[in-house]
Amino acid sequence: MSKIYSKYLELKKQDTNKLYLFKAGKFYIFLGDDCDFINNYVVLKKVKFCNETYKCGFPENVLEQYLRVFKNHNLDIVVVTDLELTKDDDIYNFVSKIDINNITPLEALEKLSVLKEMILNGKKC
Repeated sequence: MSKIYSKYLELKKQDTNKLYLFKAGKFYIFLGDDCDFINNYVVLKKVKFCNETYKCGFPENVLEQYLRVFKNHNLDIVVVTDLELTKDDDIYNFVSKIDINNITPLEALEKLSVLKEMILNGKKC
C-alpha cells in the first residue's frame, strides 16, 4: 500500500467529513471517496492510483484557483504536504534534482559520494 494512501486512510478515520488533498510530486491529488466526491463539484480525470483506489488531481501551479473554487462550494479541504520521506524517497528526490547535462565530473563524483553515504548510513541529503 502506498504511503499516501495509508495516510489518507488514517486521516479519514480521524475525520470523514474533511476532504484530503495530497501533494504528490508536481500535482495535488484526491484519493478514494474524496476523488469521487470532489468530481460532483469539479471534473477531474479519475485514474487508478494503486490496487486499492483511484485518484484525481491537478498540477501544483493551479492550486490557488482550485482552492478558491472549493471554498466557494464550502468544501472542507485539508492540504497534506508533510508526509515523512523514507530513505528511498530521499534518494529519489536527491537524484531527480541532478541535471545530468550540466554537471562537471568533479560534481558528479561529489554527488556519488553523498549517495553512497545516504545508502550506507540512511542519512538524508
